[in-house]
Order: sequence, then C-alpha cells, then structure tokens
Amino acid sequence: MRTIFSVILLLINAWANAQIKMQPLASVNLPKNLRFQGRPVQSIKYQDNTGSYLALTTQTGEQPQKGDDDFKQAHLYGYVYQLKDGVTPVLLWQLHDMVTECNLDMVANFIPASLSITDLDKNGKAEVWVAYRLSCRGDISPSELKIIMHEGTTKYAKRGIGKIMAGKAIQHDGGVITSDEFKKAPVSFKIYAGKLWDKYVLETM
Repeated sequence: MRTIFSVILLLINAWANAQIKMQPLASVNLPKNLRFQGRPVQSIKYQDNTGSYLALTTQTGEQPQKGDDDFKQAHLYGYVYQLKDGVTPVLLWQLHDMVTECNLDMVANFIPASLSITDLDKNGKAEVWVAYRLSCRGDISPSELKIIMHEGTTKYAKRGIGKIMAGKAIQHDGGVITSDEFKKAPVSFKIYAGKLWDKYVLETM
C-alpha cells in the first residue's frame, strides 16, 4: 500500500510540474505592443494552469535627478503580463523600486538571471521571483538586498543588508535580514527564499 501511495504521489508531482512551461525571451522578441519603462534586463514567457504570461525586468541605470542635476536617480521595474492571442498584453502586477537624490556611487540593479519561475507548492500556479540590490554609498559598504516573489496576486518579500566581498576578504558588517514576510509563507517558499538569500548575500567589489 505504501508503494502504491508513493507512486501516486510521484505522478501527482510530475503532473503539477508539467503544468509550468517556460521559455526565456530575448528583448528583440518582446511583443511590439508591450508597454514598460526602462531597458529590458530579463524576460521569461511561461504558462501554468491559469493561462499564458510574460515576466519582465527592466532598469533605467543612472539618470539626472529631476529638478536637481547635482543628484542622480535610478529605477527598477518588474512586470507580469497575461498573454492572449490577438489581444494587447494585460498588466497583472508591477514592481517599482528606486534610488533617488544620490550624489555618491549608486547601485540599482537586478541580480543577473535572478528572474525565475517555480512551482514549489505543486499547485500548477507559477511563482515569479526577482532579486536586486540598492545603495547610494561613498565607501565600501553593503547594498540593500531584496528578494521578491509573486504567486498570482500574493506577494512575499525578504529584505535586508548584504555583505561585501572585496578581493578575497569578506567585510564584517551586513548580512542582516531586516524584514521577512516568508515567515508566514508556505514552508517550500520559506526554504527557497532562504537559499536565494544565501546565494545572493555576497556582493563582489
């Protein structure tokens, strides 16, 4: 009986995983009628049991601060659109974060390849993950690190301060989580968010 139950469980998990289909999309292949701000960083087209979607991250890079050219600003955006044949993509949610009024060294970047799609709870509904750093600094100090996840309209975030690796030396300060909404999330989300934090916490200079 236990063997039969294990086989059934494996089949259920395989079916759930099969519901998520993903395809990285080059920026030149983005739909022409897609509306977004900034320059594309990474995009993934995916399909789950609720429909077809496009996840996109963009960033502006450093720009003059509006109204004061002595300062700089930079903006990050994340988007998820629902795709339907012959219909303009519908924006489902948008992330927007920024560094403003900065006259020092600025960091406002998505971590490379951090946009990812999972189905950790095996419900056939995709989870969309992004991670990025923000700072305005005049010395060797760590950036703010944020890991954001959406499953439909449900959002979780882990926020904190990363750590700096300068050469082969890791600075002592930083590495602190200041806010963790994953404490209230399903265990699979919580574990995965922790793994991403450990993966991204070090910032190389």
